[in-house]
Amino acid sequence: MRISRWPEYLINFNMKHAAIITAIFLIALEAIHEGLALAGHGIASGIAEGIYLTGVTVGLFAFLTGQIRFEYRPMARILIGYILMRYALFDLIHKQAAGLQLDYIGTTKLFDKALLWIKGMWGMGPIWLTRAIAAFWGCSWITGYKQEKGQS
Repeated sequence: MRISRWPEYLINFNMKHAAIITAIFLIALEAIHEGLALAGHGIASGIAEGIYLTGVTVGLFAFLTGQIRFEYRPMARILIGYILMRYALFDLIHKQAAGLQLDYIGTTKLFDKALLWIKGMWGMGPIWLTRAIAAFWGCSWITGYKQEKGQS
């Protein structure tokens, strides 16, 4: 008989959940900060940047002092997973915070030029598809999912 009033999924919260929540939190705050700055909301942008930098600093100190350990999977997979999650989420959140259309692509950076080339050839469909794949792939690598041999 379960006595706790908390749902089962909150009781079984572990480091895999914390890693994905932290990644989404940091990506969202960075995108919000840059989007608000682009839209001219300096004070709100500064507040978002302060929260973002606080999260990065606290996380770094916790990792360096041994409070957070990533022993259950290689660190390279966490970093690659974070990069994939950033590709999937950053532009969407940034464009919303800046008040831009979701299919807007800049023209200055090399990454923007590559996306413009893809958009010119095939439209936005492949870009949305790659972002969805990157989100699922990054989420699985951050949480440490690994398909076992013999499992299909």
